[in-house]
Parts: sequence; structure tokens; C-alpha cells
Amino acid sequence: MNTEIKTLGRFEEAGFNVGQSKAMVVGIDDLLVKSTANFNQRMDALEKLLTSSLRFHSIALVGLIGTLLIGFTGLIYALLR
Repeated sequence: MNTEIKTLGRFEEAGFNVGQSKAMVVGIDDLLVKSTANFNQRMDALEKLLTSSLRFHSIALVGLIGTLLIGFTGLIYALLR
């Protein structure tokens, strides 16, 4: 609230009337709220994308390690036989 009063005072000092000043403060506040909401949505989407990507790569890595272990076991068995 204190910030809003300071901002109104600055607009009025710049030559805007009270109605224009209030409208500008409300407009700036709306813009900030919408920008913050949009940013939060994008960050949530990015977090979901990274989480699913990380999960996929983890599963692929476990599969690769399993395949390598089976392959090396087969190779060692063939050499010792």
C-alpha cells in the first residue's frame, strides 16, 4: 500500500491528475500480476518437461547398464569356458 501511495505521488508530480495516476498504478499492477502468473506457468511447464526428460534418461541409463552387464557376463563366460 505504501508503495502504491508513493507511485501515485510520483505520477501526480509528473503532471497527471489523480484519476490518471490511479488508473496507471492499477494498470501497472495488473501487468505485474499477469506477467508473474505467466512466468510461473512457464516455469511449471519447464519443470514438468525436465522431470519427465530426466525420468526417461534415468530409465534408459538403467537399461544400458543392464545390457552392458549381461554382455560382459556373457563375454567372461565365453572366455572362461
